[in-house]
Amino acid sequence: MKPRILRLIALGPAVIVSVAYTDPGNFGSNIAAGSNHGLKLLWVVWISGLMAILFQYISGKVGLTGTTVPEYVFSRLERLPLPRLWRTLYFLALFIMVLATDMAEFLGIALGFHLLLGVPLQVAVWISIIDVILLMAYANTMSRLERLIAALVSVIGLSYIYELYIVGIDPAEVLEYSFKVSLSTREEALIASSIIGATVMPHAVLLHSYLSRDKWGRPSLERLGEVLRRHAIETIVFLSIASLINASLQIMSYYAFYKNGYTGLDSMELAYQTLTPLYGSLAAVVFGIAILASGISSSMVSVMAGVSLIESYAGRRFEEWKVRLAARLINMIPLSVAIHLGWSTLDILVYSQAVLSATLPLVLIPLTIMARDRRIMGSLANKPIITVLAVLSTLLIIGINVSLPLLD
Repeated sequence: MKPRILRLIALGPAVIVSVAYTDPGNFGSNIAAGSNHGLKLLWVVWISGLMAILFQYISGKVGLTGTTVPEYVFSRLERLPLPRLWRTLYFLALFIMVLATDMAEFLGIALGFHLLLGVPLQVAVWISIIDVILLMAYANTMSRLERLIAALVSVIGLSYIYELYIVGIDPAEVLEYSFKVSLSTREEALIASSIIGATVMPHAVLLHSYLSRDKWGRPSLERLGEVLRRHAIETIVFLSIASLINASLQIMSYYAFYKNGYTGLDSMELAYQTLTPLYGSLAAVVFGIAILASGISSSMVSVMAGVSLIESYAGRRFEEWKVRLAARLINMIPLSVAIHLGWSTLDILVYSQAVLSATLPLVLIPLTIMARDRRIMGSLANKPIITVLAVLSTLLIIGINVSLPLLD
């Protein structure tokens, strides 16, 4: 029999959703923050990580009731005039969110192949479709998927332990900036919005309720306490690890680029190339491997969210590989055009995550309303303090997004 602690932190829904928090969007937003603004936006990573833990915990609890946020919203929209129109509009808004997410993951895979194999980025985009076939062939069961994701996240984490070691960080300086809260320019607000969108990812919040429902169903009163405790521990442990990885991205970028005078980095390729003369070719290779692992693992999560969303809207089952292939083909067109036009890969990642931040209220507001309703949640309904924290977090996210056009 497994020791109690091992049973509590066994692989589960939180492992899968946590990989969304170490995706290429996080690479882009935190590298942009660290290389261009030093550690001024490190506080955003920590706040975003805490908000992610809060909302993922709430979403997982919703799943234990046997329903999900989209299903709840769709049922409420049925009471309005022209319900099909409102259902379709809400679905399209969330599906655009999934596409924006998958574009970042797709670009991460392409960048990984581009940097490590030396092939042109335009060619790497086409090579990246191979993940549809390979991953669906291997990760065809939930247990295999969980193991594969855990392995890829380990690769990302170990890569950044190495990167932090070679750049030589000052813990006192990191601690100081972790508590310095400031947001003074439009560019800082944009990157802060991007960090939030890359951390409190709307598709991951949605997905946790689906995974929790599929994993545990509606547990009996006898099992409910143990399941809820395991859910809480999993969520806190794995999302805390993801937050540490995200912080390490910004910290590494600050010490590797900003402190060495390499400010204004405008592409992921330049960040990769800059590491070689500073810290040797191994540092650059590790960076490329981390991006590739990030893109592959997080793309699996975004597709799972897309499949769940489409099934909730259509009311029938779909095969994951078909949805993954459709998302790839849809995203290939704008991504190929953007690359052909010379758009910065760093800008594509930053702006795609800002889109996610803007769509977050579409998920967080109904989640907060639903989770406090005892008619739906029963004994799992949020306590007032949790509801207050969720409301304040949602208002903070909206405030940062609204501040974008107001700052110079």
